[in-house]
Amino acid sequence: MITLKDVTSDNWLQCLLLTTNPSGDHTLFEGFVVSNAVSLAQSKIEPHWKTKAIYHEDTLIGFTMYGFDFKQNYYEICRLMIDFKFHGKGYGKMALLQIIEEMKKEFQCEEIYLSFDSENVIARRLYEGVGFQDTGQIVKGNIEERLYCLKTQNA
Repeated sequence: MITLKDVTSDNWLQCLLLTTNPSGDHTLFEGFVVSNAVSLAQSKIEPHWKTKAIYHEDTLIGFTMYGFDFKQNYYEICRLMIDFKFHGKGYGKMALLQIIEEMKKEFQCEEIYLSFDSENVIARRLYEGVGFQDTGQIVKGNIEERLYCLKTQNA
């Protein structure tokens, strides 16, 4: 059972301690995702982003940030990470499906976008597996990322 919970004074530090690095090291820019510390700071400066802790039963396993990107004019999942200790258990897919459902309920959005490093084969498989499709566009930031879209009426 996967649930999304608000990041609060009770769990924010635990969220910061999550990492995708198999070594357990924390960096600002981990393999394919920005650290949760950067995401939480960004959500305070840009309050339209919602941050959620991802739980499997009572265990904190990941973090997500989503909302409406006013610069791009679309709804976006801009962060999704599962701690390295929980990789390979299907939690990423379960969390992604839960995020999509919450976004559909909260925003009644017809499309959800996300982007990722094209070298991240695992992410591509995950996103395409739940119905996201490559738009053919590249998002330029610190790295170039492929832009994908999900039509929510099909999800």
